[in-house]
Amino acid sequence: MAEGLGRDAKTLAVAGVCGIAAGMFGVGGGALLVPLLGLFLGYTQHRAQGTSLVALIPPTGILALLSYAKEGYVSWKTGLLLIPGLFLGGVAGGIMAKRIKPERMRQMFAALVFVLGALEALLAR
Repeated sequence: MAEGLGRDAKTLAVAGVCGIAAGMFGVGGGALLVPLLGLFLGYTQHRAQGTSLVALIPPTGILALLSYAKEGYVSWKTGLLLIPGLFLGGVAGGIMAKRIKPERMRQMFAALVFVLGALEALLAR
């Protein structure tokens, strides 16, 4: 029972951190939730990615969009143009992910986050 409560508490803490980050920075799922699910809850990379999609897309995405739209921070044209590529890329990425071992998937994800973080820090204006 205590282990279940401890795991639930970790899950809620991870969710809180990711919710704040999603609201502040527009990130949470890929950048934070996926690695935190792996590090703190022991999920494989594939399971963490799949689980994050359940939690993030419907509630957080809609609420964050409404908040940013209210302040005028949404480029609707660009956002709508992103949808087909993200949809098709998501399908293709899901198919490709099935062929990659969990350990390799985690390494690839970490490299991507590292490179993007370094570029963000170096090119910040």
